[in-house]
Amino acid sequence: HAGAYNLQWGAFMPGVPDITQFPNRVWSRLHNKYWRRPRPDLLTYGHGGGYLPLREAIAEYLRVVRSVNCNADQVLITSGIHHAIDLASKMLANVGDRAWVEDPCYWGTRSVLHSLNLKPVPIAVDDEGMRPQPADLRRPPRFIFVTPSHQYPLGAVMSLSRRRMLLEYAAVHQAWIMEDDYDSEFRYASRPLASLQGMDTYERVLYLGSFSKTLFPGLRIGFLVVPQGLAAPFATGLSELYRGGQLYTQAVLADFMAEGHYASHIRRMRVLYGGRLRLLQDAIVRNFGDRLEISGGDAGLHLTLGLPAGCDDVALSRQALQQGVIARPLSRYFMKPADAQRGLILGYACVPDELMGPTFDKLAKIIETHLTD
Repeated sequence: HAGAYNLQWGAFMPGVPDITQFPNRVWSRLHNKYWRRPRPDLLTYGHGGGYLPLREAIAEYLRVVRSVNCNADQVLITSGIHHAIDLASKMLANVGDRAWVEDPCYWGTRSVLHSLNLKPVPIAVDDEGMRPQPADLRRPPRFIFVTPSHQYPLGAVMSLSRRRMLLEYAAVHQAWIMEDDYDSEFRYASRPLASLQGMDTYERVLYLGSFSKTLFPGLRIGFLVVPQGLAAPFATGLSELYRGGQLYTQAVLADFMAEGHYASHIRRMRVLYGGRLRLLQDAIVRNFGDRLEISGGDAGLHLTLGLPAGCDDVALSRQALQQGVIARPLSRYFMKPADAQRGLILGYACVPDELMGPTFDKLAKIIETHLTD
């Protein structure tokens, strides 16, 4: 099943920020500064890991905010998570290699791995994150894909003991851990644990991130932080395989971060999204009380609304879409159908406050018809 929807905006699309709140005047000022006196070096092809001042700004931000151990040489500018996975897989894997993925997980990870003829191996998750079984541990993978800060889509935070176990296992078996630090900027109830990469003393973790959730998805700028020993070959691979560009946009983003606008924007949006999360939670409780379980509400831009095991969340999602409401079915994120939980993934970030309650009330009526079937 295709994972990408033809609709990428509106209630309750997960993973999409409120782009109407983006500080476009600040961005325009910084953008115009470069266009007043165009620089040829920013209009030609990119080379190496990307625009150096942006890599420096990202490295500084990650050191301070996420305890990532890196310097600018280790930061590579990508077009997003898909690009980073594609590059790392081509540089470090062979056709047929196994890759552990969380089950459930982001559909895009599986899509990229399948396109490269790598074999995703579903590993169940619990309240402490990825939980490999003895049979899994006996067959070491080439890659281990995890979202430890906010498991997508269920929302668990990986425990310290589970993090240490994966790091030690990867070191012993020469596996590479791909850490997608998904939604780490937006936590509402507690401070996050440091990044997995920040705990890594074996240099087995590659750290992935993007600006899609913090700024706007159409920016198409992300980053990949690699161990020091991989920095030079990965920079070469990035240039040889993809012929980089967008240096003007990278320069604007570098100034945006250096002048403090990025950190300020995140602080403001954290307050906004925290309020919208509460509005959605209140609407759910008003309609269903404690009949349906809410999970993943401590962080991120979405929550997961659990449904009874016999409920057809795919049919429910299809019916909601006909009514103009996006509610992605949780079961479609599982690789093992027998283990698939039923539920709806509800994004709240791009839903205006005044529409949150009325729009969920419309969805609740559809849900009720499926609960009583």
